[in-house]
Parts: sequence; structure tokens; C-alpha cells
Amino acid sequence: MTQFYPQDYALRHALNDELHIHPYEPLTPPERVLYLAVLVSQQERRCENDHLAELAERMGGSEPSCRGNQVRYYFGSLRLKIERHQEFTRYKFVYHPEQSVEDAPFDVPLLSLLPEGWLANIPGHTLTALDITVLACDGDATPDDVVKRYAELFDATSFTASQVGRSKGMILTDFAIRDDGLMRMLVLTRARLPSQNGRLLLRLIEMETYRMLALMALPDARDLLHLLPEADQKLTHLTQAIAQGNGMDDDALLEELTALAAHVEQLVAANYRRLSASRAYFDLVFKRLQDLHEEPVEKVPSISGILARRLEPARNTCESVSRWLDQLSQRVSHASDLLRTRIGVRHERQNQELLTAMNMRFQLQLRLQQAAELLSVAIFTYYAVNLTAYVVEEVEVLMGMQADPLLIKAILAPLLAGTALFFLFRMRKKKYAE
Repeated sequence: MTQFYPQDYALRHALNDELHIHPYEPLTPPERVLYLAVLVSQQERRCENDHLAELAERMGGSEPSCRGNQVRYYFGSLRLKIERHQEFTRYKFVYHPEQSVEDAPFDVPLLSLLPEGWLANIPGHTLTALDITVLACDGDATPDDVVKRYAELFDATSFTASQVGRSKGMILTDFAIRDDGLMRMLVLTRARLPSQNGRLLLRLIEMETYRMLALMALPDARDLLHLLPEADQKLTHLTQAIAQGNGMDDDALLEELTALAAHVEQLVAANYRRLSASRAYFDLVFKRLQDLHEEPVEKVPSISGILARRLEPARNTCESVSRWLDQLSQRVSHASDLLRTRIGVRHERQNQELLTAMNMRFQLQLRLQQAAELLSVAIFTYYAVNLTAYVVEEVEVLMGMQADPLLIKAILAPLLAGTALFFLFRMRKKKYAE
């Protein structure tokens, strides 16, 4: 096709496809959904395609549809969507049963539709596993009717139910992992469009996935709660020693402070990524809760109530540990800077004193050298005058002349001394010029 506009920017299509990267799965009740969020390493991710190819070979079906990090397979009435994220991969199996499942929403075993052992051999480690059934809600059924009908399918001690969306659909769950390793959710929808059901399902699975990802930082945060007090106390001790010290132990203090700084920075490096990600995931969980437009059901705990009550302490723990770790790192850095400044000032003062002493010694040596030079001039003048006087006296004898020896020496002394001083000063000037 002829292009009537300038050549495309290299990433134009990739940037435009970001808008369509998470399309809603159209769901027409009844639907059975098996959802897995699997943590993967780089090595395990390289094995995913081979594992999916094995599934396609064993189940047949159409060629996979690929878009970016998403892959779709269609095996008759069973649909599979795979989404690859930075640290996990989503597997969403959707099955549309032919018979009614309203009386037994979870009796249709999705696992039996997959080749034996394939699901267990997915590369990675399971973080979230959801068994979800989407049913059409009877228009005349009240929330109490729904709860009475389906509450027995869930653990009574943690059962929750909420009305969601403008269509007043309902969600029932217990956030409990059952013996088969799956967590149950029952969605009763009054939405008219399949895309609305898909949007609701996406929010639910994202909420649960992000909840688990956010909580991954909690064990590390609890471990840090046992390590940080000791480091904080040691920093307090060192800071007090810096404030009270007389400078004699500064080098030893700096060595201890450097070791503490290395320990704290090691903790920061080991936990920064997980704690930062946890903060973002907690925000996403509560954002997805808001998107549900939830309304409580009388006499039954709501989803937002349960999550807020259970997640807020964990969130506060992670955030407080993160702040504590950041502040401890900053305090260690400030204490190190303060001590290095004091050591630097002390060294500067010692260097100044050393330079002053060296300058005094140089000045003394210079004066001694100048005195020696002047003494050398005097000695030179003395011997030169006497030597010249002897020569003059011999010349007088040979020539028969008579002259006063003292007069001759008086005349020669200043001349020879001046000559010697002239050459001495000339040599000094030449030396300093170099």
C-alpha cells in the first residue's frame, strides 16, 4: 500500500500498541476461569515457549495469536491467555461450560481439561492461583439471597461478599487457599456486555496478584526490624563518641563508621528493589479496589474492609522499614562526613604546623648560609689583601720604590671586598633566577 506521509518513527506501532496491551477478555456467563501468576527467573522464562509448544502439540487447536508479551491459544471451548511481566507470568484459562453450573459453580474441574502433569510443570513458582466462576445474577435476587445460596462454598471464618459496579453485581470469596492449592472466587454479574465482565475479572485478578506481590516484601521487612535496631544503636554510640571525643580516636571511629556504612548500604542494596516495588504494588491494590466501586453487604465483611484491615499493617511495616533504612543510611553518611571533616581539619592544621616549622628551618638555614658567605668574603678579602701586599712589596724592592704598606692594604681591602661581594650577589641572583 502506498504511504502518503513521511516514514514512520521506529517505535510508532509499539507505542500505539501500549493502548491495547491489556484488552478485556469478553466473558459471557457461565464461565469458568483458572488463573495462575507464576514467578519466573530469566532461565525459567526461556523454557516457557517450549512448555507452551508441548501443550499445543498435545491439545491441538489453532495457531497461537501473539501480540507483544501476550500469547493466546484456542483449544475448542478452552481459551488460554499468557501475559509476561517483568517478574511473573500470567496464565488465564477460560472455559465456557455447555451445561448450567449455577447449583454447583465449582464442580466443573478445569484441571481435567488440561494434559496430566502439564500445569504442574509450568516453569517457575506459583504466587497466585484462582478458581473463578462467572455466573449471571438473577435480577430479582437480593444480596442476602445470593449469600444464603453460595456462602457454604466458602470458609465461614473468612467469607466476604460485596456488591460491585454500577450494575450491582456481586463477588464472593474467602481469600483462603484450599487443599487443591486454589483460591475460590464467585462472580455474579448483571452487566449486559461481555467486555464489562472481562473488565471486572481483570480488576479482581490484578488486585489479588498485586496483593501477593506487595506482601513479598513483608518477610524481608520483618527481618530488617531485627537488624536495624542494632545498627541504629551502634550509630548512636558512634555519634556520641564523635561529639565527645578529643580527636585522639578519630581514625578508629572512622574505621568503625565505615564498616557500619558498608553494612547499612549492603542492606539498602539487598532490599531497595523489593521495598520500592512493594510500595507501588500496594498502591495498585487499593487503586483496583476503588475501581470496583464496592458497596458492602449487610452482616457480611466486605472485600475492601478485609483487605484494608489485613493489608494496612503490612503496608505500614514495609513503609516504616523503608523509611528507617533510608534515614539510617543518610545518618551514617552525615556522621561520616562530619568525622572526615574533623579529621581533615586536624590534618590541615598539622600540615600547616609542619610547613611553618619547615619554613623556620629554611629561614635559619638561609641566614646561616648568608653568614657563611659573608664570612667567606671576609676571609677571602683578608688573604687576598695580604697576598697582594706581598706582591706589591716585592715589586717595590725590585723597582726601588718605597710605599706605605698600610696604605696599600687600605686601598686593596675595599676593592677586593667589593669585588668578592659583587660576584657573590651575582651568583645569588643567578641561583634564585633558576
